Formats: sequence, C-alpha cells, structure tokens
Amino acid sequence: MIPQKIQALFDLIDFLDKNKATYIEKYIPLCNKLSELDNQRSLLKPNENYKDKHFYDTIQKEIKEKFEPITENIYKPVTSKLKELGIWSGDDVYTSIWNNNISEISNFKRNFSEEDTQIVFHYKQKYLSFRTETNSDFLCLSFVFSNLDEIMKELFEFFKDSEENEFESFETKTIEVGDFYELAKNIKENKRKNVKYSIPNENIFGKKDRTQSTDNVAIKNEFNVYNMGDKIEVGDISNNSGKITVGKDNKIELEGNDDIAKKSYRWQKRDTIIMTIIGIIGLVIAYLTMKN
Repeated sequence: MIPQKIQALFDLIDFLDKNKATYIEKYIPLCNKLSELDNQRSLLKPNENYKDKHFYDTIQKEIKEKFEPITENIYKPVTSKLKELGIWSGDDVYTSIWNNNISEISNFKRNFSEEDTQIVFHYKQKYLSFRTETNSDFLCLSFVFSNLDEIMKELFEFFKDSEENEFESFETKTIEVGDFYELAKNIKENKRKNVKYSIPNENIFGKKDRTQSTDNVAIKNEFNVYNMGDKIEVGDISNNSGKITVGKDNKIELEGNDDIAKKSYRWQKRDTIIMTIIGIIGLVIAYLTMKN
C-alpha cells in the first residue's frame, strides 16, 4: 500500500499533469514574451539617458501587467497545493520539501510491494513527461521545481532499470564555488542559465557540520536563495537567474525518525544567517557591475 506522504507526492503530480496542457498552450508563450521584454530592458541605460528611462519604464509596466496572470494562475495554485498536501511547510527557501518527505521515502524503499512498483513507475513517467514537455520554471517556480526534482529523483531513481539519469534534461546544474567573489563572477557569466551555486559550509561558518548515527535518514542542510532579489514581486526578471546553495551536499544522519522534525527546524533557523550573507553577495555583484 502506498504511504500517505508518498501518495501526496503522487497527488501533486496529478495536479501538475491536469494543468500541463494549459501551461504549455497559454503560459509558456507568455513567459517567452516576458523574457523578450526583459532582454529589451537589459539593453537600456535608464540612469544615463532620458529616452532609455522612458522606454525602461514602459517595458517595466508591461512586464508587471503580463506577470500578474502567471502569479495568480501558476505560482499561487502550485504553492498552495504543496502546502495543502503537506509537501512544503511554507519556508522561503523550500528546504522543507526535502525534509518533510525524505524519511517516508527512505522507509518506502525498504518496504514496498510489487503492486506499489507499478504505481510508482506510472507516476514517474507522469512527472518526467510534465517536466520535459513544459521545461520551464514559469519565471517564478525555480526554487519549487529544483527542490521537487531532488525529492522526486530520490524516490524515482530507486525504481529504474538503467543507469540513465532520467532527470538530466531539465534538472538544475550545480556549479561549485569557493567564495562569494567567485560566486558573483559566476552569476554574471551564467545569467539566465538553469544553474545553482554551491559554497561549502566550512567556507561560511568555519567548520563542516555533520553528525553520524546508524539509521542514515538524511536531512539536507542546503540553503537555496534566488539570485539577488529574484522574488516574483520584484518583476526584474533580468536578475532572476541561478540560485545559491550554501552547504554542499550537507546532510544529517539521524538516529531515529522522532528527531527529524526537531533537527530539520534547527537547520532551517539558519536561513536568517544566510539571508544576511546574501546582502554581502549583492554588494559584490554591484561592485563587479560598476567595474564593467
């Protein structure tokens, strides 16, 4: 029998699949139009010329108007569904998508039936089809899909008959950087690419955080933040590219399932520290921009 938390993931896949045709026919063309407007805007210098300032403001207004239906009809319904199903707890960096589900997935991989296997294969194909055919984060769900891909991959990679990475065509690629200066340079060089950045925890906090025990239930200490103000309400899509992951592949291995929620919460409290660090990154990027 499929456990409740696994079924919740499958219910989300049904929700995405139900809306797939609408996303492809109506909203992906709108996202493409917004990207074109963003490209036009990025060529302007509104602080240097009055004509550029006029065109910039006109484009900015059009972007805001065109982005509204994406917010109302994609971002809000998807994130609401995630909370309704208990997949996501509402945290800004979406680490709870992993932490809320990894324990149940680990247990399921140790205890499943032949009937369960057929159901899993069905939903795996549904999810892969959705991500491949849409191949978009809709300019507002980069965090969501990146974290969903990770937890879905943790489940579905166990149920496959080949060594092929079935998520390769759409999953976010990770670039490892050693410090914030290198990070800022990479963000500029990889603008608008589907990448995220990883800085080892020891480079931030001075030591590597890892504890060991016997049960191997992993909770990720992975902090993802949008690239300098990449919040949907900002509307400045030219800055919406890439994510920063502080803590490369950091996991906690716990002694038992009862401690998972408490340990996860303690990790997520460190998000406040990370948000402060992001301000520093912004200053570095601004400095590099002025140099160029």
